[in-house]
Amino acid sequence: MAVLAGSVAWFMLSLGCTRVIPPEKPIPEEIWQCEQEADDAMKREDYKTAIILHERLLERQPTNALALYHIGYAYGRLGNRSKEVFYYEKAIALGFTQQGVLFNLGMAYGELNQLEKAIGTLKRAVQTDPDNADNHFGLALSYQRSLNDELAEQEFLKAISIDPNHTDARLYLSLLYTDMGELQKAAEQLRTILDIDPTHQDAREFLERIETE
Repeated sequence: MAVLAGSVAWFMLSLGCTRVIPPEKPIPEEIWQCEQEADDAMKREDYKTAIILHERLLERQPTNALALYHIGYAYGRLGNRSKEVFYYEKAIALGFTQQGVLFNLGMAYGELNQLEKAIGTLKRAVQTDPDNADNHFGLALSYQRSLNDELAEQEFLKAISIDPNHTDARLYLSLLYTDMGELQKAAEQLRTILDIDPTHQDAREFLERIETE
């Protein structure tokens, strides 16, 4: 079991927490708009250009919460979690609650190992939209990182009950079960992932590791 536990720790680190909710056209409490050129840069995933163009817009419209959110998202995709958090917080302070901003902020806090903030933010996301599987998944990840296995399991299972095809929730739940010594439960989740997606390489490799123990 010690060998497998070490492998699980490496495996979890290699996966990261990259699941994010990409920007879509919002229905905000206020009418916030970004310029077409800036939006186009976001769509083609040219995040450095998108940041520059949105910053120019903010020079004229410093309270444009959508532009602040887009900059935060772009910094997140570039791996700069501190700036991602900074801009999300500014957008939320202006009343922006659309496009999964609470989920993305909570996940960014988690990447920065600010687990109390991550849990608090993701709880708020769950309260705001309890039928969103990603919100429960994000909260489960934060509990898992905080070594609160019972609450993590509960939230993973809620995510799966809302979206049975949520393979990320099933994968991390299998990691949790492995850490808990519940290898049969872990294997069941991994087999379900492969039923959903036979090409899921992470699930296949992890299942092989379990089955060799």
